[in-house]
Amino acid sequence: MFNSIRAYGRNLAVAVGVALLATVAMPLKASEMDKSVVMTFSAPVEIPGNVLAAGTYVFRTAPGSPGVFIITNGEENKLIGITMTIPEIRTTVPEKVDVRFEERRSDEPRALKSWTYPGYSNGYAFIYR
Repeated sequence: MFNSIRAYGRNLAVAVGVALLATVAMPLKASEMDKSVVMTFSAPVEIPGNVLAAGTYVFRTAPGSPGVFIITNGEENKLIGITMTIPEIRTTVPEKVDVRFEERRSDEPRALKSWTYPGYSNGYAFIYR
């Protein structure tokens, strides 16, 4: 009986160790969701609620909110905006970041419609009102 209690204790210790390892490893996997995209525009581009001047910008998911994006300047030291997106399923998986723009009149800035990360078919579409 003593051996079975010892075996039970050892199995319990292994199970707890595996659970702790999974808990520690989980944030590393979750960090994959915190992707960022650096976009450089040669002309003004509209995003919901703002028009970005020509330049470089970083689009990063908000922690814990994969559909919310934080937009900063290229140096990431100035907040430009925070905007929500909705999922957009693509029929193909791009090899590089796939950016799409909405059709607009020629006297209006191009509007950023959506983008998809390389290797994923799930993209992000901006919500315009």
